[in-house]
Amino acid sequence: MKKPKTTAMIGTLLCLDGRQRLVFILGEVFGVSDEVGAEIAEVTPVNFRQILSRARRDLYEYLRDNCSLVNAENACKCARKTRAFIQAGFVDPVKLEFTQAHARRVREVAAQRIPDLIDAYMQLGASVYRDQPFYEPSEHLAALRRVAGSFSL
Repeated sequence: MKKPKTTAMIGTLLCLDGRQRLVFILGEVFGVSDEVGAEIAEVTPVNFRQILSRARRDLYEYLRDNCSLVNAENACKCARKTRAFIQAGFVDPVKLEFTQAHARRVREVAAQRIPDLIDAYMQLGASVYRDQPFYEPSEHLAALRRVAGSFSL
């Protein structure tokens, strides 16, 4: 079971529009580069950075001005903020969590996007490997030749 603070913080992402939410999760949560994030979001790297900057600002302003978890003087507005999602049947009005049907739909859409996300993840992993300061291509080439030599092709 999720802790109330975690659920509330996840819910705050709803103050962002869909594109900002995607870019924020890619850039801030997963830490993907602007090149990889731009490819997934289907924008330019410059646009990706701009969207991420605006999403951070919007999220910060929302939390500072509205969230009781950030500022105890604020009243909790989660139910009001999610009213449209409740009316659409995406959020359970009692628990203020996504309904099972909505969560299932998200999993279905995510499953369709998995190949793209795996490609982006592999590109990110390869770039981290290439960019690390101890990478010596000649050392790796010799090791690869030794390993490849042990296989019969």
